[in-house]
Amino acid sequence: MEVMKEPLPTTRAESTAVSREEFEQFLQALTHEIRNRLSGISLEAADLAEQAGTKVDTSRLQQQVQDCSAFLKKLRELVTADGAEKLALADIVKKLKERSL
Repeated sequence: MEVMKEPLPTTRAESTAVSREEFEQFLQALTHEIRNRLSGISLEAADLAEQAGTKVDTSRLQQQVQDCSAFLKKLRELVTADGAEKLALADIVKKLKERSL
């Protein structure tokens, strides 16, 4: 009979640390998915404006979509900017709080 060994306990910092590569892949996938949805909103706004004619101005909505895309780009640049091998989630949150995007 084989005895199953209990995993070694990990500290909270170890359990929230991910490799830089894993985090960057996650962040790229997340921002990509959000930007895809924002692109869909922008296309819908353009379609709505075309259907409604000159009565509807969607420039404000399209500007908000562009602002969200720019925010996501800044977020990705901010979080992936330093050269650390491992990043703790708490450090990322602290970094975001210290800078205004």
